[in-house]
Amino acid sequence: MWEARVKKALAVMIQHNLVKFEASERNNNIAEYSIIHHNVYCLLRYPKYLYMIKRIYGTSEEILLEILLNLGQASASNVIFQSANRLKEANDDSEFSDPSALHKSFLKLAQDNFIIRCPKLADNANIQKVPTLVVEEKEKFTVPHLEIGPIAKLLKENATQLGEHGDSEVIWRVNHERFDFELRNVILVNAAARRVDATAGELYHLILKLWRECSNPDSPTTNALSFNVIKDAVRKNEGSSPVLLEHFEQYLRVLYEDTSSLIIKVGDAGGGQFVLNYSTVFENLACATLDSIVLERFGSKALRLFRLTRIQKFMEQDQMQNIAMIPAKEAKMFTYKLLEHNFLQIKELKKGTSNFAPVKSFILFHVDLPQQVARTALEASYKGLFNAMVRQMHDLTDNKRLLDKHARLETLLETLRGEGLPEDELAYLSDSMTAAEKSLVARIHSMNDHLTLGQTQADDTILILESYLKFSSMT
Repeated sequence: MWEARVKKALAVMIQHNLVKFEASERNNNIAEYSIIHHNVYCLLRYPKYLYMIKRIYGTSEEILLEILLNLGQASASNVIFQSANRLKEANDDSEFSDPSALHKSFLKLAQDNFIIRCPKLADNANIQKVPTLVVEEKEKFTVPHLEIGPIAKLLKENATQLGEHGDSEVIWRVNHERFDFELRNVILVNAAARRVDATAGELYHLILKLWRECSNPDSPTTNALSFNVIKDAVRKNEGSSPVLLEHFEQYLRVLYEDTSSLIIKVGDAGGGQFVLNYSTVFENLACATLDSIVLERFGSKALRLFRLTRIQKFMEQDQMQNIAMIPAKEAKMFTYKLLEHNFLQIKELKKGTSNFAPVKSFILFHVDLPQQVARTALEASYKGLFNAMVRQMHDLTDNKRLLDKHARLETLLETLRGEGLPEDELAYLSDSMTAAEKSLVARIHSMNDHLTLGQTQADDTILILESYLKFSSMT
């Protein structure tokens, strides 16, 4: 009984790309299973995925992605069939029984790498007890020919299952790496907009699109773009604002002269050559994030000591308090608080003058950004995100009956208001909930909104720190 449940659980997790398997090194006939940690975490980002696709493309593509996320892995025909059924039910319109538009939308998602083929059985898989799965690089984003006619016929017959079809063996899943790339770009565009203004963010978004077309997204440094290429792209872009067209050179100069290193000028050919160093820009973003954490937890004086030590690399205690201009007692207190919470590290240097003289020691404070500080903050962000989720679930579960009652009442009032019921009768119905209950519901909704916002901000912090650690390990 338990064996059957374990098999079913493993099958579900493999179907949703949360677990992978491979032959054991000790025995090729035994499969070893391991969790794909990043994919498990990405479950929290599914709402962001859907919002992003709807903003870039539209509703049809959002429905396709939602169906694929619910299924975990599926063929293109199956995803299109189920999406068409969903649209047909939602709109009750016969035009949605024609899946050709959804087929075009699926092609867009594949061409832009938001979805990717799953590996298939290798040629020699039949002679192995633990099958080997492979996928060719050129086939990863290639959609095979689909038979749209049979799908449309089944939709007209109100069928609920597609059955066997031509591309049953070509399975697709969501490409998390592509979405990570887009989410990183959103953070960079927002950083440019906050640093300068919305028009600078618009220009930076356009430059990021150009970099993506000519560079490997996993490379720590992009290929160079010339001034003339960027200027032509701004002119050809239909969505470019008049302000950007008029002041393009000034905005570009502000971006590459800014200390945040969002754009780095590396040459003068073609009016100027510009690159993006992911390692540098995410180090700056990580430092700004860590500065904010230190400020909130320990105060401005601790932040001054933390920044000073990070900039100066290695510092003694007396040197820190003198340059930071903080009284000795406070400087020692904040220094050891930072040391206790792993924001500062110590290094001991010993200097012996001779074989008989005592050894003199120097204690130096320093900031180990990639190995200690960033990883400590990343762990704290994971814990904060988990705590916010648990608290949100606790509040919603404990007050479920009250929230359901409020939702039913609001739905009823909205229906009756649409039917033209007088306001005095609506007010009478509204009084079926006491003032204390209404106040509690308002508090729960407000708390829920704050917790949701906190989870979003924690996820942004996690993405910044993970990106910094990823690119810093490449350099």
